[in-house]
Amino acid sequence: MHNSETISNEKEELKGAVLNARPFKPLYVKFKVFYGCNLKCEMCNHWRETREAPVTPERLKEVITELAEMGTKKIHISGGEPMLRPHIPDFVELASSLGIKVTMTTNGTLITKEKAKQLVEAGLRGVNISIDSPIRKMHEKIRGVEGAFKLTTKAVGFFRRYKHKGKLNIRINTVVSRTNYESLAALPDLAHELGADGINLIPVDDHCGEILSMRKKDIEKFNNEIAPRIAERALELGLIVSDEDAFPFGRDESEVRLGRAGRYAFGFYEKHPCYAPWSHTLIDFNGNVYVCCMTREKIPPLGNIVHQSFKEVWEGDAYRQVRLKMHPPVLKPCQRCDDFIEENKKIWETIGPY
Repeated sequence: MHNSETISNEKEELKGAVLNARPFKPLYVKFKVFYGCNLKCEMCNHWRETREAPVTPERLKEVITELAEMGTKKIHISGGEPMLRPHIPDFVELASSLGIKVTMTTNGTLITKEKAKQLVEAGLRGVNISIDSPIRKMHEKIRGVEGAFKLTTKAVGFFRRYKHKGKLNIRINTVVSRTNYESLAALPDLAHELGADGINLIPVDDHCGEILSMRKKDIEKFNNEIAPRIAERALELGLIVSDEDAFPFGRDESEVRLGRAGRYAFGFYEKHPCYAPWSHTLIDFNGNVYVCCMTREKIPPLGNIVHQSFKEVWEGDAYRQVRLKMHPPVLKPCQRCDDFIEENKKIWETIGPY
């Protein structure tokens, strides 16, 4: 969401847009290009459900071109599993040719040496690969498919092989849940061994139910025994920038209480706005447009790119109504979100309070 150069150079325009609920620029756009998945992760419903066909590649290319004209600086491709669509390198190449940075999240199991090379040469600049435990059996228990660990770790190696062809950043995404938290102390060592540039610990979402959600005693054990070891080793290896990154459920008593309830923003949005409606958007596999992942399926779509230009949606009344509601306290789903807090803090510091 945060593009420091644009925010700094156009801070008065952004501030005016925020104060008057007008659109700014879709600096960061997430595309969920496919709903289905080839794995059966215990914390996810994508493999359990069948949805309608995704937006055609031709229409997505038209939208990418439109976004470039509107000032988009970054596109993130995700799913489901995006590599189930054969057109991903084409999307990456087009966006890169238009000056847009492209990143992607994948489970890695469909990445071959040839596909990794093709994606990097097309201009992919960041890839998040999901590994839920440094222990093979644990990862495969969570992912629901035998052999997934080998395929995923090989994918990291394939991307590492072609890093020299571009400025590619490789990061390991790990969802921390009751199932796997006790196995994660060695995660930094695995990431380093594979050649990753960073790790990202993601707290399990509260929609996953009581079986996966972290109880108070689980968070206490994780914070006292596991997270400090992750923090020390990950900082030593340059895989995180702060020890806070190893504590996704919070550290002090008040944060842990909120984290136990799935409120991973830790109260930040009670007093601060989220600037996502002015600088971010999510385009779903079926063309529906939302502010972000947290509002997807929580509020109605703001428009649909199959029937409208993206500009019509971005400047439409539905988006304006969301912007009007984004001043503190913000929308209820935002209390569960930790995605943009650091970016929002930087924007707040840049444009000043209002």
